[in-house]
Amino acid sequence: MIDYLFENRPEYLLIDEIDKVAPKNQTFLLNLMETGIVSETKFGKTREMTMNTSVFATSNDIRKLSAALCSRFFEVQMEPYTYEEFYGITLRLLHDRARVAPTIADAVWSTSKNLRDCVRIGRLARSEEDVNFLVNILRREENREHE
Repeated sequence: MIDYLFENRPEYLLIDEIDKVAPKNQTFLLNLMETGIVSETKFGKTREMTMNTSVFATSNDIRKLSAALCSRFFEVQMEPYTYEEFYGITLRLLHDRARVAPTIADAVWSTSKNLRDCVRIGRLARSEEDVNFLVNILRREENREHE
């Protein structure tokens, strides 16, 4: 990410799932957002650059970010999908599995409501029996997480 900034000097930096960014990169982002300076020290050599870059990011869990970095963002909570939205997105994501996609959408909606689960099941399921088998595994995973 640092190399990208040095090479491209973007006006906007878009980060998906910032909560999965390594702490080292969270620290340099904090510095960028606070001072406009990007710096890196490698093998005893330091490079530094002033940038005017706006940072936009998504996160599944902002608790994984430092409080200082979190305070640099304007937080916007997204509304959860409605059933109709979830169903439509699932059908588009699993267009190559049109035969089982509706069953997957219904089963996952009643279990986790997580589109990633639809994709995971869609990669493996070839029949409704496969979907039912995989959804039962998903339910067991969900139950273990809530214990």
